[in-house]
Amino acid sequence: MTSPIRVLDARAANRWADAGALIFEYMGATQEELGLPVPASVDELPARMRDECLDPASVYRVPGVFLLALHDDRPVGGVGLKPVPGTDALKVSRLYARPDHRGGTGKLLMEHAHAYAARQGFARLVLEVMPQRHQVIGLYRRLGYTEVKREEQHRAFRMLSMERLITPV
Repeated sequence: MTSPIRVLDARAANRWADAGALIFEYMGATQEELGLPVPASVDELPARMRDECLDPASVYRVPGVFLLALHDDRPVGGVGLKPVPGTDALKVSRLYARPDHRGGTGKLLMEHAHAYAARQGFARLVLEVMPQRHQVIGLYRRLGYTEVKREEQHRAFRMLSMERLITPV
């Protein structure tokens, strides 16, 4: 029998190093998907991305959070939530599950993200996802996310914007 995956707040558990490692893995996987060189270390990332890996606490400040999925006390996935200034929304960032823990970890993390947003009084979760990530887009749709129009973003590649309303607790 395998032990269940549990989800916790990286801040409350003082597990920021685990959060930073997962964020770095997410960034490397994204670079690979885009056909860009995969960084061998955090030092090879642009400054903004490097800072997020080295100091995730500064990016996911309260009322934001970085949720960690743990299996046998080892980090296997994570997702960040940060407030969108001037709105009633939290932005979902860096949803990631290690390859050997895919097929349920992302859904579990997002369910915890929804509950966290409700407890904090946010009305919506918003996110951007690369359109070629069909599997995770399917997950988001099954969880109640819909596509929304956003103002044109200044990115090197196109992103799909989605949001989900949060039921207050």
